[in-house]
Parts: sequence; structure tokens; C-alpha cells
Amino acid sequence: MDQINYSKNKNAILLSIFVISISLFLYQVVLTRLYSVVFWYHYVFLITSFAIFGLGIGSIFAYKYKFKMTKGTNNCIDVIKQLSNGAMILGMAYVAVLTLIYWLPYVNNLIIYIFLGTIPFIIGGYIFSIVFMEYSEISGKLYFADLVGSGIASAAVIILLNQAGLYRTMVLICVISLIPVLILPAASRKIKISRVLLPIILIAGLMLPQKYVYSIEQNFNGILNNAQKTYGSLEKSETYPEIVFSEWNAFSRTDVIKIPQRPDEMTVTIDGAANAPMYEFDGNIESLEKFKNDIGYLPFSMEDSNKTLVIGPGGGRDILYALAGGSKDITAVEINTSSIDAVKAFGAYNGNIYNRPEVEVYGEDGRSFVRRSKDKYDIIFLSLVMTNASQGMGYALSENYIYTVEAINDYLDHLSDNGEIAFLVHDENDLNKIVATAIEALTSRGTPEEEAPNHIAVFATFMSHESGVMMHNPLVMIKNKPFSQSESMALLNAAENGGSTPLYMPGILEEGPLHHIREAHVSLADYLNEFDSNVTPATDDSPYFYDFVKGVPTTLLIILFLVITSSIVLFQSFALKDRNLKPMLYFGLLGIGFMMIEIPLIQKFILYLGHPVLAFTYVLASLLIGSGIGGFLSSKKWFDRKIKAFYLPAVLAAVINILLLLSLDFIFQNTSYLDLVGRIIISCVLVMIQGFFMGMPFPRGLKLIGDKGRNSIIPVLWGVNGAMSVVGSVLSIIISMTMGFTGALIVGSIIYLIVSLYKI
Repeated sequence: MDQINYSKNKNAILLSIFVISISLFLYQVVLTRLYSVVFWYHYVFLITSFAIFGLGIGSIFAYKYKFKMTKGTNNCIDVIKQLSNGAMILGMAYVAVLTLIYWLPYVNNLIIYIFLGTIPFIIGGYIFSIVFMEYSEISGKLYFADLVGSGIASAAVIILLNQAGLYRTMVLICVISLIPVLILPAASRKIKISRVLLPIILIAGLMLPQKYVYSIEQNFNGILNNAQKTYGSLEKSETYPEIVFSEWNAFSRTDVIKIPQRPDEMTVTIDGAANAPMYEFDGNIESLEKFKNDIGYLPFSMEDSNKTLVIGPGGGRDILYALAGGSKDITAVEINTSSIDAVKAFGAYNGNIYNRPEVEVYGEDGRSFVRRSKDKYDIIFLSLVMTNASQGMGYALSENYIYTVEAINDYLDHLSDNGEIAFLVHDENDLNKIVATAIEALTSRGTPEEEAPNHIAVFATFMSHESGVMMHNPLVMIKNKPFSQSESMALLNAAENGGSTPLYMPGILEEGPLHHIREAHVSLADYLNEFDSNVTPATDDSPYFYDFVKGVPTTLLIILFLVITSSIVLFQSFALKDRNLKPMLYFGLLGIGFMMIEIPLIQKFILYLGHPVLAFTYVLASLLIGSGIGGFLSSKKWFDRKIKAFYLPAVLAAVINILLLLSLDFIFQNTSYLDLVGRIIISCVLVMIQGFFMGMPFPRGLKLIGDKGRNSIIPVLWGVNGAMSVVGSVLSIIISMTMGFTGALIVGSIIYLIVSLYKI
């Protein structure tokens, strides 16, 4: 063992960093998926942000409690021991943490979940820090192993969650993290044999029969005893709910809940809270008369409703409306394929609505489907398509492109001569924002602002509530042409028969804000300022439809404050040393700049690739792998150079980012006809070029620190980079909410230009 040296074991060390990076990235996504079912979306973002912040905590531990640094063979032995022991501890931590999160009875305490989620990241931060500290001279190779591991994991995690399910993905994370224990030299044969036991047990867990796996996945306490979620709430009210279908995938956990007291209806839930009804249906159109009293039926009461596009059909209620209205050609597009599986699994109950000859179902993003479609529709119907409660990826990856100004224009482009768009939304905030967005879209098409209300009809139902009467599920209908007198009258009769309340009907009932816009008493800008909530139209460059807070959301400001404050506490004593401040700023700027580009770049590709999961998978994988390759080549003379005062790769990262920003729309428009594989290839090439130069400054900085004989401070610099990455992710969202993704990308470019001038 005394003869072990780095040269002999470098491949094992690089492989260890590679697989640990894979496990940490897989864990991060699985943690987000688990917490999305337990909490609301903004809490998920808070918890996972602090979990990732654990990398910085781990690096501080490595700095303060590092083994004695000495050059030579003994130090190499220590590194290998630390890496092997750390991998074993990490694997055990995954087992303990994931088990606790899954079976822990729901506790309404964020601190507990933050603490549990952070533990593996602390261990991972410690492992990476000690390796980067000792081997700064090959930081490019280590960085390559780290980022390529993360990139491969970002591509693999979606496949794993969709094909293997949550349980097997969790077990696989534990198995992968233990690979270093098996490949690194052990102090003795007995120790190595004893460490094989846990991997064997875990591999046996992967082979568990499917019926037991299904039972484990179904019985997640974050849903079962959480009164804030649908099942837990029903359980608390003693309605004796039963989960009769459950499926995890990369997008959501989907359940079908049966309630004995409601035999004619079951509930399809996404992440335990976004609910859609699935009704009992015998397959006979005549039995759908009862649905004609619903407000959602109003669009189908019009004469022209033969060809229908339903975006987000959920449990199938919208299909029933279309069938009741006589539609003979129904296209349904559902982003959550598990919802499709759920409805098809209960075909005998719901009349096999997704297998009827009139119905064709697609599992993809509705907006992207519309963009590629060459068909015209009499009705495009979007009913309660998305709730802010179901956006488990948090603000950063919330996909609201179905409710933007550009989206409404896309829908209007795909209407037949007298077609209509119908939005059934949740409440008054949704209503006000949809109306504002519709006016913005219509005026962008040349309709004078004061004439836009002639193209809009609004209805609502009202429900008694503890605090008074509340608006419930308002309906907004929009046309390319103004509503005729006869159309408005027909809608009025249908609304009165069904018990809905007309709020604005061109030519018949003209009052409220739309009336004042129609009469030019107020402008759209005045309309937007009239409300206490933020009803400014969402755009593709800032698609945060459910951001109803004027100004920056408090949650994001709290996260930003807590992360910055925690960073100051962690790194204060280190920063006070004169020679440490410059390198800290350098690595901190890199962390912020990388995220300022990464998050908006993922968003930019969502519509092009047709699904947020595809964008997350391929864009992030390409960016990380490209950065890893760039890091690997960062020490080559072609790239490790300056032009006057500028470090060339950082400048190129900024320049390419701006070029992408200017050219992406043109590229997307001229290649959208390609099949998915072609679009993925183009996306990967573009993003890898961007990532290639973004990946060079980090390992270059580590090498410069090592060349100055200051290896001992590398753990802290590594931690600063990780902590500031969290800051960068929050800032990118704040800026994209106020200045759009374009603004965030420009800020990212500016940061890289600053880095190019920075001297460590």
C-alpha cells in the first residue's frame, strides 16, 4: 500500500469523481421530485437551494479539518483513503436520507427537510474539495470528470424516472455512489470484503419484484398523511379515500383517488394537489346532457364546434364537453403522460374516452404541438391546464408558455374562419391576467385597443365562502373576429340555462374594465395598474403567468438573503485574509455567471424541443459536457492565453452567448420542420459550443492557485463557487421576471467579461 501513487491510481480517482458526480446530480433531481409531492413549489425551490448550498458547507469542513498536507506518497495514500471512506459514507447517507424522507410521517417543518436534503451534498462537497485541493495541477481533468458525470446524469435521470420508476432510481443512486469503494485500493483485504456487503444488498433491492416496488412507491407518507395535499385532506375528513392508481415519472407523481361516497367520479391528482375529475361514462353521447350545465361547456354550445383541440385534458372532462357539443374531430394534447396512462387504465369506467374514434391523444407540450400543427380548429380549449401548485421544479423551470402573448397569437393563427379560443381558469387573478394578455395579443395583430373587447366574452360562476361570495372558474373566450350579436345572444342563453353569470358580452352586456377600454375611458396600461395583483401579460421571454406579486416575489428575496447571509457566515474568517478576497471573488463570479446563462438557456429551448423535460435533459447535459471538455483542454496553449488584458476563453463565452441570443429565434424558425432527433442534435451542438468556453475559467483558476503553492485554500474556493451558484440561480429568476431571459443572459455575458479581466 505504501507504494501507491497518483500516477498508478489516477484513472480510479477520476472515475470515482465521475460516478460521485453522477450520484449527486441524480440525487438532486430525485430530491426535487420527492419534495414537489410534499410541498408547494416555492418551498421546493427553497429546500433544494439550501441542499445544494451544502456543497459549500462540505468544502469548509474540508478546509478546517483537512488532513496534514505533505507532498509525496503518504499524502496520496491519505487522499485515496479519504475518497474511499467518503464514498462509503455518502452511500450510507443516501440510504438513510432517502429512506427517512420517503417513510417519515409528514412534518410541517421546513428545517427538518432542509437538514435531511443537505447531508449528502455536505459529504459530496467534502469529497470534491479534498481531491481538487491535492491535485490542482490536473484540475482540468477533475473538472472534466465532474461535469461530464453531471451531464450524463442529467440525460439519464429522465429515462430512469420514466422507465425504472422512483424506487429503483433511488436505489441506483446509492449503488453508483459506492463504486469508488469497490475500485479504490483498500487498507486491507478484510476491509474491502466488508465494504462489498452494502452494494450487494442494494443490488438485491433493485431486483425486488414489481408488485412490491409498486406498493413502496404508492405508500409515500408525504401524500398519505399530509393534510395539505388532496389525499391527506380527504383522509382527515373521513371520506375513506383509496389510491387505485399511482405512477411516478420525471414530470410528476400521478394518482387516481376513489371516494366511496362519489361513485360517479374519481380524482386524478398531480403531485398530490393539482386535481382533475375523471367521470363515469357509459360511452353514449346522450348521457352527457348533464355536462351542458357546466361553464366549461359554453364554448361548445356555439354552432361551429366540429374540430376541437383540447390542451391539458387531464382526467378527460374536457373531452366529454366536446363530445356533448357534437365535436367529431377531437385532438387532445397532455404534457403529463402519466395522466394519459391513468385515464386509459380506467377505460371501462370512463367509456374509453381516449380510445374513441373521434379522439386522438398526444403526450407532449400543447404550445409546441400548436406551433408545429398545420391544422385549423373551431375551438381551442384550455381548461385549468396548470396550477402554480404543480410546478415542482420551482420558478426556475416552471413552464407557463401556454399563457403568454405569443401563445395566444399562436392559437389565433390556428383557428378556423370563425373559431374561438376558450380559457377556463381558476380565479379572478387568472381572469384579469388572461384578459390583459388577450388584449395585448389582439393589438399586436393590428386590432385597435378600443376594439379588442369586441373579440372577448367573459363568464364566471360564484360560490359561497367563509369570507363571502367568491368567483370560481371564470371562462374567457377570444376570437379573431368580433363576436356577432347572434353569437352573444346564443352564449347568453346557454349561460342562463347552465347557471353561469355573463360578465362581458360584446353588444349585449358591456360593463366593467372591458367596457371602459372599449369606450377609451382607460388604456390597457391603466387596466394593469388598477389591480393590487400583478396582471401584466406574460411573454415568452418572461413566462411567469402565476407571478401575481407586484415587484420581486418575497420568497425569492428571502432565499437570496438567506444564502448570501449564510455565505458570509461560512466564509467570513477566510475572506478577511488579504490574499483570499480576490480568488474568492473570481470563483464567486464564475458560480453566478454560469447559472445566469444555464437557467435562461434551458428555458429558451423548451418550445423548440417541445417539452420542458427534454429541454432540461439535453440542454443541461450538453452545457455540462461541453464545459467538461473545455475544462479538460483549458491548460492547452491554444486556450490558456490572453489578448492584452483579456483572458480569451471567458471573452469567447460572453461573445458566443450574445451571438446565440441574437440568432436563436432565426435558427429555431428555420429548423422547426426537422424531426425531434434533428432538433436535439442542433440544440446539443449549439449549447456545447457555449459550454466549451464557459468550462475553462474554473480549472484555470484552480491551477493558478496551485501553482502559487496555495492548494490548502482550494476547498473554500470550491465552496464559494457552489454557494454563489445558488445565488446565481435565484438572481437569474429575479432578473428574468423583471427584464426577461434576454436580460439574464446579457448579465451572464457581462459577468464573464469581468472574469476575463480578473487577476487572481
